[in-house]
Amino acid sequence: PSEDYLIPDWQATIDVNLSSTFVISQLAGRRMILQGLGGSIINVTSIGSAQGFPNNPAYCASKGGIRQLTKSLAYDWGEYGIRVNNLVPGYTNTPMNKKSWNDQELRKKRSDHTMLKKWAEPEDMIGPAIFLASDASKYVTGSDLYVDGGWNAKGI
Repeated sequence: PSEDYLIPDWQATIDVNLSSTFVISQLAGRRMILQGLGGSIINVTSIGSAQGFPNNPAYCASKGGIRQLTKSLAYDWGEYGIRVNNLVPGYTNTPMNKKSWNDQELRKKRSDHTMLKKWAEPEDMIGPAIFLASDASKYVTGSDLYVDGGWNAKGI
């Protein structure tokens, strides 16, 4: 529960998700600025960046932080031709979600909340990432590309 969430756990999640994203983006941005060729940075956030989920305040806060960090960096580096965008996955069958995936009732509940009635597989992120990395998205920056089976758009 949030009222019992430990500060060391909070800090570890912020460091792993948000601080590391800033450091890596900053390193890439510096290199791209020096090279003078522009580029594309893709940060990975989560549907938890836009909606609250229970009992995981650090995760939602860190992913929301990435969402806004990306917009800020897109603003700062646009003049250098550097595009910065978010890939926003929904529930995906990965080791991080193993507990939810293995719980048949919870998996169905989460599947039913999507318009496509299923979870994503990691491979479902490939096409959207290629789009954001390529010139096909050369006028896209500071944006959130949701790859969530319609979770965010569906509402209640």
